[in-house]
Amino acid sequence: MQINLVEFYIEKRDSFIRYEAQLAKKIKRIAFFRLLAFSGIAFSLIYLTRFGVFPGVLAALSSLAFFLFLVKRHIRFEKLKKRCGILSGLAKDELKALNHDFSHFNNGKEFIDPGHDFSYDLDLFGEGSLFQFINRTSTLSGGKKLAALLISPPIDKEEIEKRQESIKELSGYPEWRMQFLASGNMFDETERQHDAVAAWPDKEFRFNRYGLIGYLRWVIPAITLASLLPGLLGMTWLFFALCVFVQLSFVYFYRHRIKEYFRFFGEKSLLIEKYVSLLSEIENRGFSSEWLKEMQQAISKPSSACKTIKELGSLVKEFEFGRHLLAGLFLNSIFLWDVRCIYNLREWHLKNRKKLINWLEVIENIDAVISLANFSNNNPGFVYPQVKEGRFIFESEQLGHPLLNPQKRVCSDFKVGGFPEVIIVTGANMAGKSTFLRTVGVNMVLSRLGAPVCATKYVFTPIGLYTNMRTTDSLLKDESYFFAELKRLSFALERLRGGEKLFVILDEILKGTNSADKLNGSKELVKQLAKLKAVTLIATHDLKLAEIGNELPAVKNKCFEIHIKDDELTFDYRLTEGVTKSMNATFLMKKMGII
Repeated sequence: MQINLVEFYIEKRDSFIRYEAQLAKKIKRIAFFRLLAFSGIAFSLIYLTRFGVFPGVLAALSSLAFFLFLVKRHIRFEKLKKRCGILSGLAKDELKALNHDFSHFNNGKEFIDPGHDFSYDLDLFGEGSLFQFINRTSTLSGGKKLAALLISPPIDKEEIEKRQESIKELSGYPEWRMQFLASGNMFDETERQHDAVAAWPDKEFRFNRYGLIGYLRWVIPAITLASLLPGLLGMTWLFFALCVFVQLSFVYFYRHRIKEYFRFFGEKSLLIEKYVSLLSEIENRGFSSEWLKEMQQAISKPSSACKTIKELGSLVKEFEFGRHLLAGLFLNSIFLWDVRCIYNLREWHLKNRKKLINWLEVIENIDAVISLANFSNNNPGFVYPQVKEGRFIFESEQLGHPLLNPQKRVCSDFKVGGFPEVIIVTGANMAGKSTFLRTVGVNMVLSRLGAPVCATKYVFTPIGLYTNMRTTDSLLKDESYFFAELKRLSFALERLRGGEKLFVILDEILKGTNSADKLNGSKELVKQLAKLKAVTLIATHDLKLAEIGNELPAVKNKCFEIHIKDDELTFDYRLTEGVTKSMNATFLMKKMGII
């Protein structure tokens, strides 16, 4: 399957590169003929008019029509060329990803939050993060939605299973996913543009004499055009001049409203065109899974979102065109252009603003789920979890960390059955304890997202996740490392005592105090956790803490062993039963010449 994926992306990359080269040649030819057509206009007006005004003007108009036709073709081919470049780039990116290089993708560092329940400890964001590994979003809101899902994955069984089905379905549409992402990447929106569009539904636009302008926007231009007749007949231009003055007066009167509307709607035609293209991709695709059908119906019923936003795009383009100095002067003198445009925009806004936010949410949801579908497609060896309700269960076979290179990844079986249970994992330095803790945590996040996990079998009951692996001190809050850790532990216990069910992952608890205090405090914490509705996974170097398993039935011991042979240290990174029998700190210090 992996070889087929590589072949698929190579074929796509090469075909789009070839098509892009063909389009570049066509664009050069069109540029040549545009020059000829433009020369034909000048030639007709300067030379052919010597043989008569009519044939000269007719030839000039014919050359102009041909010139405009070529301009339109040029714009179309330029867009196609840009799209081909984007599509070949997407294929190249996926080929790098299949080679386990995902450094070129956005890492989502803006979403890093050291205070979050688990995202900071599990490296969900930042360089080399799960977000960077998965993220393929083509819109700002899609990236934010994917981050929101990672931060707060669904916990309801039905929702998880619905998402599983949608991810499975989309994973089977690699070409459609590429086309969707290409549409999204045709225009790079800025935060300012994104936020401005997101604010449209809540914006109230004022418009003085709105009802009257509804009639005058047709009546005044009609009178202005009629006033041309006396001038053309050689009688007087006074009526036309008066009409132009009236139109420009209206534009001046509404100048503040025009500026206000342009701040919200202006310079966004390309962004709107992007939304139209994305909505069209969604509306025209036949989906079978329930969640995807729900998304599709939200933008197609009772009316087409694509068609409605396309209307907005046309209105915004008209408004933008009138902002050019010469064009604006002409259009505002004859057609009351800017006033007409803001009237039409307000009419569209009043009718559709409440629907707009729902349509944009569909785009961001599909954009985010496409990333998960791509993750599924690129990792065919991963398995979709079975979701169970009732008594807690966590059962996995060959569980591994999805970010590790498959050639180097070492997987282990791991099983938990019911509350309460405390698993203490011991092992030497670098033996794999912390990586295993993150392996469990990251796969729990993926499983709740409805995505496949890095395992050959995975059965789980969705519950909350809480970690304490990388506590940081804070000079601004005047908090020591030890106090910050106690706060996190206290918060976890508070939630558990309140009846919440949690999977708690702790790495080297109470690191900020002396050995005796650490051991006593750790034992008391384990005793508390063993009474509550929690599954707790604790990694430690302290073998004395593992002895508590002799006292409490809820405590189980597992370990990662190392092997020293012929003065060489080896790791197998496999989880085994019991307490570790070997440590390596002194050995490593001697090898490095420290002692």
